[in-house]
This record gives sequence, C-alpha cells and structure tokens, in this order.
Amino acid sequence: MSELVREIVASELERIGDERLEMVTITAVTVDGALEHADVYWSSLVAEEEGRIDEVVEALEERRWKVQQVVNREVRARRTPQIRFRPDTVLASALRIDEILRGIEDANAADVQARTADAGGSGDPEPHGSAGPDGHGSPDGS
Repeated sequence: MSELVREIVASELERIGDERLEMVTITAVTVDGALEHADVYWSSLVAEEEGRIDEVVEALEERRWKVQQVVNREVRARRTPQIRFRPDTVLASALRIDEILRGIEDANAADVQARTADAGGSGDPEPHGSAGPDGHGSPDGS
C-alpha cells in the first residue's frame, strides 16, 4: 500500500506542474495498520539550498486535497488513508554528515602537511644521507 500511494502521489505532483514543486522528490510513504493515515515524506535539496522550503510546504498543503482525491480514486481498498506531507530529513542529514567528515579529513590533511613542513619540508620518511640497502653511503648503494 505504501509503495502504491508513493507512486500515485509522485505522479500526481508531477502532473500538476506547480513550479514550486519542481525538484521535489517523494522519498517514502508510511501507512498505518488501520489505513487511516499515510505520511508522505518529501525532499527537495534545491529548494533547501535556495531557501524556498516554506514555498514547497505551502504548495504541498494547497495541493493536498487534489492529490488526496486522486489517491482515493486510484487505490482499490476498503479504506483509503488520509495523506499528510512530512519533510524527509534523512538525505539532508546524510549530506551534512558527509560535509562534516570531509571537513575533518581536510583538516587532518592540512595538519599532516603543516607537520611535514615544520619537520624540514622534505616529506621524506628517511633523513637525507641515510645508509642505503648495503648499510653504506647513499640509498643507491654508492
């Protein structure tokens, strides 16, 4: 039932063609056991980046009844759940975690580079003039 409602809602929102809903993705739907409610989760990274989340919420609420009518018509069940739009924060949270991890990785790389520069800038693990494989002179054995 959840997947059917997700497909219907996604198709209907695309068909409506409200520009405020461009790049909005229906990520999941959960339907309760009594078929009373269907929480429709959506995500829009573009709207989030552009600061238009309020517009998306407004558009979804304005279109909810029309989408509900389509769900009622297309779902063949003794009861049709009432849809409720909910923002899906999982993807945004995952991207934020990835951003934090990249920041830590960049900071660690910069720290290693700074330590190498402080140690003489060579970055070589062996000091210059160390013994070669034969224990004498340069690393090439001369």
